[in-house]
Amino acid sequence: MANILSTQELYRRLEAGPVALFDVRGDIEYEQGHIPGAKTAPLGSLVFRGASVMNPDSFVAVYSSGGDCELAADAVERLERLRLTNVHRYEAGLQGWRDAGHRIVESVGDKAHTRGPFIECRAVNLTAERAERAYGGAFARKPDESAWGAGG
Repeated sequence: MANILSTQELYRRLEAGPVALFDVRGDIEYEQGHIPGAKTAPLGSLVFRGASVMNPDSFVAVYSSGGDCELAADAVERLERLRLTNVHRYEAGLQGWRDAGHRIVESVGDKAHTRGPFIECRAVNLTAERAERAYGGAFARKPDESAWGAGG
């Protein structure tokens, strides 16, 4: 059973350094506004976006919109099925974060489809070093560079 994070607890964790914090809403919602430091991992692709290669005891937090939205609860179930043992749900979600007066950020260079017709398609290049730094050391191993795409 996942632990429930308060807004203060999540804020303290983020201030202390990188955290494996996943926004499990859709990519478009994420791009339009998310908690600083969160990574986009829509519920349907959460396992494929990194959770399956994390240390079982790594601190992992998930959130969605808040209120009646059950996406974060569903995400917790999926992560626990992967035998992750330190999963936390930020139940208040994006709305609770905003209501507490904390900053929401938009994606830098968000996709064109969030504001109109699709214009360009670009690959995301993530090196093993960037992945390790971005997820607060939560990975069980450093992935093979070829698995993350070329680039720096």
